[in-house]
Amino acid sequence: MYSNKILVLAMLFVLVFNIIAPVQVSYAASLDNVIGTLGASTVQGYDGGSNVFEKIFDLLFDKILGPILNIFGGGKATTTTPNSPVKVTPLPPNDGTVSNGDSGVLRGKTIVVDPGHGGSNPGAVDNGTKEADNNLAVSLKLRDKLTRAGAKVVMTRETDRTVAPEGSSLGQELAKRVDIAENNNADMFVSVHSNSNPDPSIYGTMTFFPSGKSSKLALEVQDNIIRETGAVDKGTSPATFYVLRNTTMPSILVEMGFVSNPNEAIKLRDDSYRNKIAQGIFNGIVKYFNS
Repeated sequence: MYSNKILVLAMLFVLVFNIIAPVQVSYAASLDNVIGTLGASTVQGYDGGSNVFEKIFDLLFDKILGPILNIFGGGKATTTTPNSPVKVTPLPPNDGTVSNGDSGVLRGKTIVVDPGHGGSNPGAVDNGTKEADNNLAVSLKLRDKLTRAGAKVVMTRETDRTVAPEGSSLGQELAKRVDIAENNNADMFVSVHSNSNPDPSIYGTMTFFPSGKSSKLALEVQDNIIRETGAVDKGTSPATFYVLRNTTMPSILVEMGFVSNPNEAIKLRDDSYRNKIAQGIFNGIVKYFNS
């Protein structure tokens, strides 16, 4: 350790000599000018009245050689101080995902979210998965995202129940959902469902729209669900479902996946996957209103 210090001191003497002597000879600068120049250090913490050689030693030892050779710091690694001038700028979103923070991007929009089935009508049930539960879980996540973006969200149901009074016919149940959308002068109606097929090998996500309208909305939502989830894209298609053909505002019915497929049934029960579906629907809605 001490031999290292002696070596550094010797190097410093040579360095100082080579700094001052050439300045005097080559540039005919006075010693006062040299001292004044060296004394005008921009390093914070130096006293302007200190001896110039103290400044040189302090500068080289404390700021340059010490940290490099690690001989005067007790072996401690240098760390960034709280007053570091370095500023870290967060990177912008890089995947096209629409922020669902308090952005107000959907302010002024009324959106009806319709979790399909519920109560005495559980929908498709297979592989330990009940459609009505999947539909409600994703719809509640979607509600929260839409609300944070400024939309007024009306849910046809927020618990495991039918929408029309218990014991009503299927026609009355579906008509009640349409009435909620119409009575609230909704700007959009989104019905959320899970699919089923006798063939358990079939899986994927699809989005339906009323024939002759809302195809753009369906395309945006379908595309963004696939982006978020990586699910098999089964595309969009016109359909004559009651809630689509009887609503006057842009309407879609999302089939998130097949409970009849074992692997997809597991995904539809997973909370993080449900959130991805909700995010995809949300992204599609925002892009539809802002395109």
